[in-house]
Amino acid sequence: MNRLLVVDFETTGSHPRQGDSIIQIGAVAIDDGRITERFSTLIHPGQDIPPFITQLTGITNEMVADAPTLEEVFPRFLRLLDGRVFVAHNASFDLQFLQEALLSQGYYAFDGYVLDTVELSRLLLPMQNSYRLGELASELDIVHDNPHQADSDALATARLFLHLLDILQQLPLVTIQRLQMLVSSFRSDISVLLRQIEMEKLTELPELGDEPAGEKSQLWDIYRQIALKKRKEKLKASFQRPMGDWGKAKAFAEQLEKLMDEQGQLQANLSGFQRREAQEAMMHAVFDAMQDGKHLLAEAGTGTGKSLAYLLPGIIWAQQNREQLVVSTNTIQLQEQLLHKEIATLQKSLPFSFTAATLKGRGNYLCLRKFEQALDEPVEGSSQEMRLAKGQLLTWLTQTETGDVEELSMPPSGQLLWQQVKSDTGSCLNRACPWFSRCYYFQAKERAKEADVLIVNHALLISDLQAENRILPPYEVAIIDEAHHLEDAATQHLGKQLTTTQLLFLLDRASPENGNAIARFTAELASWQPAVSQELSVHLSQCKKLSVSLRDKAQQLNQLLFAWASQRAEETTDAGRETVRYRAASFTGKNEKIRKVTKKLLEGMTDFAQHLEQMLKSVPQEEKPPFSIRSFQTDLYGLLKEWQQVMELLHFFLLDQDDEYVYWMEVESRMARKQVHLSAALLNVADSLAEPLFSQKRSLIMTSATLTVKGSFSYVMSRFGLDKLPAERVRTLVLPSPFHYEEQGLLLIPSDFPAPGKENDQAYLDAIVQGCVDVVVASKGRTLILFTSHSMLRLVYQAMKERLAEEAEPYTLFGHGIDSNNRSKLVRLFRTMERSVLLGTSSFWEGVDIQGEELSSLVIVRLPFTPPNHPVYQGRAEALKAEGKNAFMSLSLPQAVILFKQGVGRLIRHHLDRGVVVVFDTRVVESRYGRSFLQSLPPFQVATGSWPTLRERIAPFLRMQSLSDS
Repeated sequence: MNRLLVVDFETTGSHPRQGDSIIQIGAVAIDDGRITERFSTLIHPGQDIPPFITQLTGITNEMVADAPTLEEVFPRFLRLLDGRVFVAHNASFDLQFLQEALLSQGYYAFDGYVLDTVELSRLLLPMQNSYRLGELASELDIVHDNPHQADSDALATARLFLHLLDILQQLPLVTIQRLQMLVSSFRSDISVLLRQIEMEKLTELPELGDEPAGEKSQLWDIYRQIALKKRKEKLKASFQRPMGDWGKAKAFAEQLEKLMDEQGQLQANLSGFQRREAQEAMMHAVFDAMQDGKHLLAEAGTGTGKSLAYLLPGIIWAQQNREQLVVSTNTIQLQEQLLHKEIATLQKSLPFSFTAATLKGRGNYLCLRKFEQALDEPVEGSSQEMRLAKGQLLTWLTQTETGDVEELSMPPSGQLLWQQVKSDTGSCLNRACPWFSRCYYFQAKERAKEADVLIVNHALLISDLQAENRILPPYEVAIIDEAHHLEDAATQHLGKQLTTTQLLFLLDRASPENGNAIARFTAELASWQPAVSQELSVHLSQCKKLSVSLRDKAQQLNQLLFAWASQRAEETTDAGRETVRYRAASFTGKNEKIRKVTKKLLEGMTDFAQHLEQMLKSVPQEEKPPFSIRSFQTDLYGLLKEWQQVMELLHFFLLDQDDEYVYWMEVESRMARKQVHLSAALLNVADSLAEPLFSQKRSLIMTSATLTVKGSFSYVMSRFGLDKLPAERVRTLVLPSPFHYEEQGLLLIPSDFPAPGKENDQAYLDAIVQGCVDVVVASKGRTLILFTSHSMLRLVYQAMKERLAEEAEPYTLFGHGIDSNNRSKLVRLFRTMERSVLLGTSSFWEGVDIQGEELSSLVIVRLPFTPPNHPVYQGRAEALKAEGKNAFMSLSLPQAVILFKQGVGRLIRHHLDRGVVVVFDTRVVESRYGRSFLQSLPPFQVATGSWPTLRERIAPFLRMQSLSDS
């Protein structure tokens, strides 16, 4: 494996046996870890190159017209390949073309070793977001000048391989040996490469079986034959140390002025920092609210710099008062951004030191004991994807300090593995666990306890309320960023969910087959205590028998629920699922079978649980069992607890419902897997927030760019339960954006568009499609189109693709749920491709930050009202009606206005940005409530009128941006 040839072929298509041919060969020879030779040539394919291949590669028919044929080129290429390992990125593709070419030229098939850099990258770079060559090259700073040209691709792949080889050579011996056991039957010959690395490492050892002392002590913590990356020293809360001069003696205004003046540290450490009046006003308001023990609602327009505006005063107040500051964001990604960007800047800038940490839900952390157990499972019988996932985790352990799943990029089977190895309360040995001192979750808890600033997400904040403050350290002040999401987070995390897939997966995990935890536990227990083997055998036999019938009943229930729901469901969710609200009374008459099967399933699950419990009680109390038995016993008690929870959920969802909840089912009829999502949400979450959160805490700062409707906070006050507090306890603040929207933004609302109709209304659909095409052409691409439904997005996407194909210049469309479900990936592609258009649903209405000319126009197809048949909205609307309130004005309209403001906020993200917003929903100017939307927006130039007139304004307005830039 010291002589390799890295190969890339460009071809006319993907099927060599159906006539597709090679049009370019790129090859790079590697000898003893160094690039020694390069080979590249175009090839005449004997057929026309399809236009899409020319668009992808840049290789035209003219370029290959005088190129040599494959027959003329092959002898030289094969001399280079002779005796070498064949290496390629996605090797199966290039290998099939090689084998077909060899066959057609009368040569023997290639029978040497093959290595695939995609497979190696997945194994050795488990924290990468993508394993495409272009994105790997970008992430790893590998020069890749001409993607999709064979010479550039081959050279980039060669450099990638050398990088991966370097990682392998640095891995500790124990990791190499464990990886080797997992990859023995992979498609490529990674096991041969690993064996070579293993032999090299063994020859370096002073004594067989030992790691080099220096490597062991400096880089790795090797324990129980698993290598971990050495962790950093524990945090020490600096607020506990003497304050020096930076104490209460100085007024906050004086401290702030010192930090922000031209000689201040913020100017030095924050690139492009400018003093902003609104930002400083927010800083003073945040500090005063904490000092006075008040809650503050602060709406800060785009460009205010709200992260710094709440962090700086919050940290100073916490430092002066020797308190921990809790900051809650909506997503885990925002947690990481705050920690590594804004917090890192303040750590450099403030005249005192402070520590910061993030904490996430327990299921985000790896349990090392469970992973060790998973590694010990028989390799035979497990899928290649599952073994790859285990290999990824093994490598990751030498790279991670947190054990946080958010760092990983695993295949779907990896998600199943994660459910098996994640940390959870029910199966934790605590201090009795041999891995306790290295446990990622308990270390994260320790860091959270010691940190001066603790960053959490809304889900964990709500979970802590549910757990009566047993998850987070005690706190008195907190900042809730993206606070407009707080009610949704509370609705989800105070609600209940169960999927039929989750039920079937639990039954599969509990099925006592060979290699399963139950089977391994009984085998080890019988070996240690032969006296109980007979009793164990009886219970195990019963569990096996019950397991088969339980799966049959669960499958039957799944089919019944899916059939019932799919007949009645309508699309109401942003995930494209179809939804139907239900009550227990729905399952009567001819649908009574749903209740009967549920009862039978619960009876069987009860019997199974009793047998499992008896097996667990067979462990003698008077003797200390071996660790392996204690480990299995703990896991099975955890399984039993989860089993009980699922039984309770089945009873809650299908047999005995609670009037305080609204219930619904979701199905995805387009998916091959027929699964049902059962959900329930509290009708009123305000009480769950008001008492344990707002009544008990000293000061909560709630901030967002969108908290008001027509300048009023009354909507969010009522949804959070803040209207139940004494008025003097809550302060409000609206801070305008520093942007000049009158000059930077143009809002167009055509008055001659059809009223929003159903998607099957052809006249309405044609008008939307033509309008979107007009905007895209006038803007030369660079357009984001926002939808409220996936089905509408798909219809418009297809129609736009056809119409834009007729344009002289090519356009690239990216549709969420069509080209990818990964929002970050779609935004990245949109930004890098010229004349591109991005179509997105609700997750794109916020959190998308594209500055400059990469985004010039924004289209809002229709106002983002929650569908009136959405179960949670229906339930809450009924409750409001019972109180004598107007559900549309109290709930539907404010929700839509806030989301509309978020959507419009995607366009102007910087003081130099310029752009056009087009709203194709005439209700914004024709309805009485339409002014609520317009009055909640920044002061754009607004124009209404006929669309043929309005669309002529787009190109000139955007051209002014280009002129100002030049």
